[in-house]
Amino acid sequence: MKTILSSLFSAFFAMVLLLACSTKPTASSSNKPPTTEPKPGWIDSRPVNGSYYIGIGSANKKAQPIDYQNIAKKNALNDLATEISVRVQGSTFLNTLEVNKNFSEEFISTISTSSDEKIEDFEVAGIWENENEYWIFYRLNKAQYQAKKREKKNLALSVANDYYLKGKDAENMGNLPAAVDLYLRGLLAIKDYWNEVNEFDQNGTKVFLDNQIYSDLQKMCSGLSIKPTQQKIMLGAENNYVASTGFNVIYKDLPVKGISTLHQYPRSRFMRPRAVASDEKGYVAVLIQDLNTSEKNPELTIEIDLTPLQPVDLDRKITEGIMGNLKTEVRKVPIEFIPPTFAVQASELQYGANTASSVLSTALQSEMVKKGLKLTQSANADYLVKINADTREGGEAQGFTVAFLDMNIIVTDKAGNIVFKEGANNIKGLQLNKAAAGMEAYKKGQQRLEEQIVPSIIESIF
Repeated sequence: MKTILSSLFSAFFAMVLLLACSTKPTASSSNKPPTTEPKPGWIDSRPVNGSYYIGIGSANKKAQPIDYQNIAKKNALNDLATEISVRVQGSTFLNTLEVNKNFSEEFISTISTSSDEKIEDFEVAGIWENENEYWIFYRLNKAQYQAKKREKKNLALSVANDYYLKGKDAENMGNLPAAVDLYLRGLLAIKDYWNEVNEFDQNGTKVFLDNQIYSDLQKMCSGLSIKPTQQKIMLGAENNYVASTGFNVIYKDLPVKGISTLHQYPRSRFMRPRAVASDEKGYVAVLIQDLNTSEKNPELTIEIDLTPLQPVDLDRKITEGIMGNLKTEVRKVPIEFIPPTFAVQASELQYGANTASSVLSTALQSEMVKKGLKLTQSANADYLVKINADTREGGEAQGFTVAFLDMNIIVTDKAGNIVFKEGANNIKGLQLNKAAAGMEAYKKGQQRLEEQIVPSIIESIF
């Protein structure tokens, strides 16, 4: 028992000693007295050394009391990078993009930032501080830096050239999706050197490799062509206003598989551009239907969409900027709409008796003309519209006379086939007398015909 108590007492005593030691005040670098060393010369007069790149940075301790050291180091690195980085004009790929106004300033800035120097192997040559300031001095051996950079750059150029040659082979075989992928990989393999002249020896021929890759990518994409199967698309009663057409994607007389295309034409209901990739024979099928008949000079618009060809594992912002500025063909194929002819026969009675009124037939014909359709009195019309309507008494309600309109609309084609049929009953009219109530019911029937029935007739035909 004594042994156990002795052990517990020893452990407790050790813990007390540990806590006592841990609570002793410790020296803090932030509380150390200001340096008594004089300000070194490299602060007021920047050193000039042919063997080293120089980077000097500072920070105000009172303005940035917590992270002044990190701020000074960052400033020194930026200063070092500025001394190393030399923007070469002329044949650099970055300069090619900068003078091309199709590229946004934001895109150029993104590339410039990503292409800035990645600095390694620098050393601290001096640190000085007082109560208010913190200074740090970096230097980097020029010879070692340039030798290491040349080695990395030569490797990157070789990788880029390998992608480029494979891309040319894919292009020559008509495999343009693969060629786009390889060209982009070749470009981004030397992205860190786009601000330099990247001359490369290709079997005895010297080329500026990044410019060469981009130029060939541009030529290839602009060389893609769209060949519609029809020069004009005809829509008429003979084909029920539905046409099957299409187009081929061609490159140097070769069909191209796997190219995404967008096509669009004016429909009665809004149509977003439809994306379809070309098949094994470079063909894309298109079905034209539900045309907006009120559209003047309707066209089928076809364009090539290169966006899906971007490699998903590359920098999306940069590849989107490059791909978005590549020119591809846009083709427009006119659509000729041959309006059907309509003949209208109407029987509009009031309480079973003939009248001179033609409220419904007049409204129907007016709406059809607005939609670009033709009216005729000929028996050879493409479609015959029959309107049968009559009112009936509905009694009285609170001193007003009630009338109900029943109407029936049937549309048949030349062969007598019913293409549309709709009835509407119990359309209520309420007025002070019987005749006025009947006319009120017809007005409401007219509204329904204009807003619902005529659009339904057109939809059933087109």
